[in-house]
Amino acid sequence: MDSPLCANGCGFYGSEEKQNLCSKCYKDFIKQELAKAEEVLAEAVQALILEDPMNSDVAAAIEGSTSRGAKKRCKSCNKKVGLAGFVCRCANVFCGMHRHPEEHACSVDFKAVGRDLLAKQLNLVWKDDKL
Repeated sequence: MDSPLCANGCGFYGSEEKQNLCSKCYKDFIKQELAKAEEVLAEAVQALILEDPMNSDVAAAIEGSTSRGAKKRCKSCNKKVGLAGFVCRCANVFCGMHRHPEEHACSVDFKAVGRDLLAKQLNLVWKDDKL
């Protein structure tokens, strides 16, 4: 029973369980496959974030507010919020008193965002048929 040589031509013997690759080449092959899978997953997550407006606004606000030296303060009352700050969809940080959209005159149109989200989820196209 002869073992086949490595399919990559490195000179070592491969095994059929590892697609005729030696152990080193098989490890490299697995690493490449995992890297490809991670790229596909990252692209899918990015597409999902861009597709859903609610999550994209919050994600953009979180990415923008993670600067190291900036102190977190409420946008309305300028109170220090620290870790207890609330990130709104308008990409601002607010204290517990001003966390609701009605309290800080939020510029986001929640009705339109909700309608768009429902339309995407239900995947309905409204057409008026004339009788």
